[in-house]
Amino acid sequence: MSRISDAVKADHALITEAYHAISSAETEDRHSPRNKFIWALDRYLRVEDLVLTPALEQHLASHGHQRRQRLSDDFESINSKLRHMQRFDPAQESFNSSLHAIWVDLQPHVLEEERSDLHRLEDNISENESTELSNKYNRIKDMLQKPYGKDGAPDSRILTAILEMPRQDLIVKAWVDRVMEEF
Repeated sequence: MSRISDAVKADHALITEAYHAISSAETEDRHSPRNKFIWALDRYLRVEDLVLTPALEQHLASHGHQRRQRLSDDFESINSKLRHMQRFDPAQESFNSSLHAIWVDLQPHVLEEERSDLHRLEDNISENESTELSNKYNRIKDMLQKPYGKDGAPDSRILTAILEMPRQDLIVKAWVDRVMEEF
């Protein structure tokens, strides 16, 4: 059984790997890694916003509200930078600057979660609660991923639309699409 910290750390590793893949790719080979990086990061931010952030607020009594505000600020900043980066062709210098700006925000976000938030959360919930949060986290992530296959990513046009969607709208759309498939 997976704990919530394992699920979040797995996403952190996936995003870090995608960042390094796009950073080290030749300019002409950056389109696919760009879409995978943007999708992995945006999907993570949305799932974090729906599962991890409320759990931190609920279970970290003395710091939960402050942490929720900080995570919300991180979400807005990183999402804005993703939308900005999406406008540039990977061959443009502005693309590299935008990618670096995202990493400048993202790296401390990941470190703070892994070194502090996740440990504190795990200390304040039962193993069963952690497993339930992990299952919820992975179900939402899988629901968002399903239209693109296991390792796929939306194309640039769809990514642009996704990045412009309000937080909750993407989840509602994915849920409706999933329900419609079952009929």
